[in-house]
Amino acid sequence: MQLELGGKSPVVVFEDANIEKAVQISSVALFSNNGQLCTAGSRTFVHESIYDKFVEAATANAKKLQVGDSS
Repeated sequence: MQLELGGKSPVVVFEDANIEKAVQISSVALFSNNGQLCTAGSRTFVHESIYDKFVEAATANAKKLQVGDSS
């Protein structure tokens, strides 16, 4: 489900989530269109039991992103 919450739309990741899939979804939610969408996932709430694994995977994913002209 996606809700428009004034540009601060959260991504919520529960403890039984597939972490790699959750990282992929939250990355697209935040970084697509430079985050300039009113439904951009600019906040991510992660269950404390998987928080460290999520942050590690999200950091690795973000380091792979290319900034600038993608062509």
